[in-house]
Amino acid sequence: SPVLLDLACGRGRHSLQLAERGFRVTGLDLSERAIRIAKEKVAGITRNRPLFRTGDMRKPLDSRFNVVVNLFTSFGYFENDDDNLKVIKNVHQMLLKDGWFVQDYLNPQWVRSNLRKSESGHIDHTGFSIQRKIENGFVKKMMNFTDHRTGSTASFTERVRLCDREWFRVAYAAAGLKTCAVYGNYNGDAFDELKSPRIILFSRKTV
Repeated sequence: SPVLLDLACGRGRHSLQLAERGFRVTGLDLSERAIRIAKEKVAGITRNRPLFRTGDMRKPLDSRFNVVVNLFTSFGYFENDDDNLKVIKNVHQMLLKDGWFVQDYLNPQWVRSNLRKSESGHIDHTGFSIQRKIENGFVKKMMNFTDHRTGSTASFTERVRLCDREWFRVAYAAAGLKTCAVYGNYNGDAFDELKSPRIILFSRKTV
């Protein structure tokens, strides 16, 4: 079975799906809490159970993989762009020759045109409000949650760099990855800078 790294795997949602499709999966994430939850999810699985570990994507693992995936905008976190490029170079290092890298990211042009600046609502007993803004080349999402039963509140901020198609072209070339296909959504339609909500890149380690 091909060996796969789910880079920035969060709570393991994609890792589980990929393991069910026959990949031998390792999931890596910086969040100890997310990794703990991922491990709890797979505790009862006996066949082809994904492995989960905490780690910083700026530090490559010693293992080598046939496939590395980085899905659902789990990239572009770092203020220093050299760190973002380092992640791409680490992917190249961790791939076996002819291995594949699949990266799924937001399309900055689409985000600028379609940004929902605020939204709010309720799910069960929890109220939420979300504010979004573009600032200094990053898209920021500020989230507030309130549990109406207890009155407890929690706030989170997410921020990712607006890396466009050209950014990835330069970064992949610098890392030694050859881009083989670029899609603009999950239906597999061709990427269009103005109309596509996503940048989904399939690239290969050829050297």
